[in-house]
Amino acid sequence: MSGFRLVVAVILAVFLPSTAFAQSARATGTVRDTNGRPIKGATVRASNRDARPAQITSTTDDKGRWAMIGLRTGTWTFNVEAPGFVAVEAPAPVRVAGTPPMAFTLARDPGPIPGALDKNVMQLVTAANTLRDRGQFDQALTAYQQIREQNPKLTAVSFVMASVYRQQAASATDPTARRALLDRAINAYTPLLEDEMTSARAKLEIETTRAELKALPQ
Repeated sequence: MSGFRLVVAVILAVFLPSTAFAQSARATGTVRDTNGRPIKGATVRASNRDARPAQITSTTDDKGRWAMIGLRTGTWTFNVEAPGFVAVEAPAPVRVAGTPPMAFTLARDPGPIPGALDKNVMQLVTAANTLRDRGQFDQALTAYQQIREQNPKLTAVSFVMASVYRQQAASATDPTARRALLDRAINAYTPLLEDEMTSARAKLEIETTRAELKALPQ
């Protein structure tokens, strides 16, 4: 697996217990490439640490459609992957009353960048991912920042940092704190708009983050 994809890799997804099925919700959506073409065989995983058991996965059909049932009401993190594409991760609220369809857009993976990676970058990324997965978000962000400074061409790190800010926002109870964290996520995405390879995904992620901001209580 290339260093570029490893940085954006994530683990997880989740099932709602059958005893709470009456309160379960469903999620549906599509996965397409940046040209609007459906991606068949993409894997969509949803995760929620409060749900038991903690995994649910769906695969897209030939029209790029996917669906999940049995999700607990609340905020879930959706991770979308497909061979040859850069993975996407985003939190989204799931409700019993009805969850709007989710549209994910994946950009082509350009592969490893020759000469751009420090020989120890894989170890650094793994260590930063471990901090993130433990919920040590501030320490993880510091580690990712150092990786980005040492490897400025590794733009995927900015996507990961923005995703961590959004994870922090999803777990924050104070609306003001959540708003500040989502603003930081947008700031992390913004420089990526200047790069042709990353601009399409950055625009999508910024739009999604702004929708999260808009949904916050005023």
